[in-house]
Amino acid sequence: EKHDPTLHLFIKFISLNFLRPIEVCRLKIRDVDFKDKKLYVKAKNQPVKIKIIPDILIKDIPDLSKMSPDALLFGRFGIGEEWNAVETNRRTEFSKRFKEVKDHFGLGEEFGLYSFRHTFITKLYRKLREQSSPNETKSKLMLITGHSTMTALEKYLRDIDAELPEDYSHLFK
Repeated sequence: EKHDPTLHLFIKFISLNFLRPIEVCRLKIRDVDFKDKKLYVKAKNQPVKIKIIPDILIKDIPDLSKMSPDALLFGRFGIGEEWNAVETNRRTEFSKRFKEVKDHFGLGEEFGLYSFRHTFITKLYRKLREQSSPNETKSKLMLITGHSTMTALEKYLRDIDAELPEDYSHLFK
């Protein structure tokens, strides 16, 4: 947070808006609508995906009103900068910066920027499951994560082991 505040905010966009790192790299100043708390994201599988910006995140976004609408939200050295690099190189830059943090704390190779998306979707799924059935939970989660189909969300949840079965030992007695 103190060492690299830009990286910290970048990670919050992954964690709290459930974006892929490459989607965060595509964001421009004009994609952030403070008034309506909306984020316009160029997504993997559709031209533009509209997501809400939750209050927990909006409070951390600096004032963008005096910045160029065409500037990247996440520049190489700060917020609202021009950065003449292709999006994959921009993602690589943030991955390298995160690697320094990982190395400092002795975290393994299995931890990457994408891990924050998996972790926070899992946390949200499990929190929603405390109050709702699996189907209700998935319906609510689909709206938040932006998965385009229930099948895609279910596959994603299986891939990240969001829900594990209860002990099934009694079935072998």
